Amino acid sequence: MILKNDAGFSFKAFLLKEAYFDHHSHLHGVNHTYRVMYHVLNIGRLAGLNHEIKQAFCAAFIHDMARQHDGYCIGHGVWATKTKFPLFRNLFIKTGVNTEGLRAIKLAVSNHSIRHEIRKDHPFSTTVALLKDADALDRIRIGENNLKPEYLRFPVSLTLIDFAKELYYRSDSVVLSSFDELLEIGNSIGKP
Repeated sequence: MILKNDAGFSFKAFLLKEAYFDHHSHLHGVNHTYRVMYHVLNIGRLAGLNHEIKQAFCAAFIHDMARQHDGYCIGHGVWATKTKFPLFRNLFIKTGVNTEGLRAIKLAVSNHSIRHEIRKDHPFSTTVALLKDADALDRIRIGENNLKPEYLRFPVSLTLIDFAKELYYRSDSVVLSSFDELLEIGNSIGKP
């Protein structure tokens, strides 16, 4: 169960609106983004991560906002760092993200949709990997067998595949107006 204070910051300010997204999409819109944010918290908590959770959570918030279509696209992460990150930079700072954390958010967003992996010795590699795994766990929305477990980076992510499917099935047809609503759905599933 994820509690509001587990992450050390308030989720209330992370309110998504359809207008934030350049391409209005069921596949890459509000519900998907909230699920990725939830997966960040879940993976991060279970993997025992610290500041990377907050950074990846902020990155998840903007990661697909600059998409122009639902097809394969490796550019939308870079576009989001250029057009969406500046809009939400102050929110991230108010959440307690420092200058290094802001750089980690930008790197995670710009790299979340490309196959290239950040070197494991890079100071932001854990934040990038956390966003990538969280995003991958929601690939059930594209198709039952779209998630490739061998590409997951954290061992704990493998244990969350069935949970992620259940979270998708319970939230896909719901119109979510806040992250707290997704928290309730996720927490009702039970202990992953």
